[in-house]
Amino acid sequence: MITKILFTALIILAALVFMRHKSSQIRRQELQREAQQKGKNRTAMFVAIAFVSLTLATSAGLYYSHWQEAHRIFTVQIINTLNGNQQLFHVYQGDINGRRFRTIDGRQINLSDSERMEVQEHNIDSNEYQSR
Repeated sequence: MITKILFTALIILAALVFMRHKSSQIRRQELQREAQQKGKNRTAMFVAIAFVSLTLATSAGLYYSHWQEAHRIFTVQIINTLNGNQQLFHVYQGDINGRRFRTIDGRQINLSDSERMEVQEHNIDSNEYQSR
């Protein structure tokens, strides 16, 4: 009878040792998978941050280029074809809109059909304009 109890206790003890060994193996495998997953997550995070940074840098560069182009100062000459009067205005390139434009000092100019507008290709430096 004692042998039956000892044999049963030995089987229970062996089962506990086997389960503990198996759970430690599973735990090690899970830790390895987590470490691999962290490595993959870091790579994915780095790629995502690099892509967002590149997109933001490109957007900022394009915005600055557009702003710089719109704020170039040009000389606009208005010629009245009826009497030959001429007027010169300094305008930002972005403020020229067909037959109307806004001068640097804020005046809105609308041209009639009898006036001709010439935009001079040479531009003046904004610092030179400020000193006048």
